[in-house]
Amino acid sequence: EAIGNAVEALHAARSIVLCGLGASASVALDAQHKLLRFPRPVMAHTDIINQRMLAAGLTPEDCLLCISYTGRTTAIVELAQLGHSTGARVIGLTAPDSPLAAACDLVLAVSSGEDTDLYTPMTSRIAQLVIVDILATCLALKQGDEFADHLREIKRNLGRTRSSG
Repeated sequence: EAIGNAVEALHAARSIVLCGLGASASVALDAQHKLLRFPRPVMAHTDIINQRMLAAGLTPEDCLLCISYTGRTTAIVELAQLGHSTGARVIGLTAPDSPLAAACDLVLAVSSGEDTDLYTPMTSRIAQLVIVDILATCLALKQGDEFADHLREIKRNLGRTRSSG
């Protein structure tokens, strides 16, 4: 149900802002790479100043996806609160029952049991990436048949960036 609600929110959004810090920043950038294929502006920022500027300018028509495995990163929790105060739909890709989860409208819960206080996040990041892939796939399926033409045009255009040899 959480995935379905998140897909609905992303589908309805005028624009999508993706935010993460540390290991979650690479997940935000991967999400941007996948979501750029959809017909709406998508922005991922890994700098908290830029993230706060973007969040402050959101409207109820926009969606903010905050990514933090622990859900305890103060800057990301504050960012979710800021996005919420603008009326934007705020989705958290985070630990259930975390401060970030409490600040979000929708929660995509990730729990890997990994001790990120001691080790560099690995399994938690992979779990987040899997959820991003699921979101992108579900969002693509929701677009309808004409979306395949849009994807073909993107691929055709990208083909121009490669040499023929």
